[in-house]
Amino acid sequence: MTALPRRLSAPERRQQILDMAASLFVERGFESVTVADLAHELQTSRPTIYSYFPSTEAILDELLGQRLSGLLSRLDPLLRDLSPDSPPSNAAEVVFRFLLGEADTLRLLHSGGAPTFQARRHAFLSQLGERLTLSPELLLRRQPELLLLITTLLDSLALRAVTDPSLDADRLARSLNTFVVGGAQALRGGHGSGS
Repeated sequence: MTALPRRLSAPERRQQILDMAASLFVERGFESVTVADLAHELQTSRPTIYSYFPSTEAILDELLGQRLSGLLSRLDPLLRDLSPDSPPSNAAEVVFRFLLGEADTLRLLHSGGAPTFQARRHAFLSQLGERLTLSPELLLRRQPELLLLITTLLDSLALRAVTDPSLDADRLARSLNTFVVGGAQALRGGHGSGS
């Protein structure tokens, strides 16, 4: 006699919906996934999905909240472990390589173009930038333009690296290093010996 499958608790079902949605959003793109698609993949009904989330936008918003807060909390110790004497490029390379290891979250972050999610991505980049200012060598507290360039470049390069397997991640990391070192040197030169 076979046992009936255990019924999922409400929190387990909610997480199951989130996990399936993440998979579909990454695979198809946010705009291509409907509540009906989720219900079909989970072998449940649309009303069941709606009892947990009012829309696919709400699902993506919660997913991004979960994934990005976890991502940043895992990144913090890596940046804290950098030596205060580390060159500026070290922090950028640590972040770049870390983002490569977070391919699904990075793809999810870029899976939709709705204004709400653009705002979420910009907020993430701002938080990423705040983490980079912890490295005093980067001079980013005084150079918000360079901070914006570096965080945007990190995000774009990492996304390209995880979506295009033909790209050499090590070569991208070296290029990023060259860019950051050059930018920091230019800033030091522009601020005289007092900075």
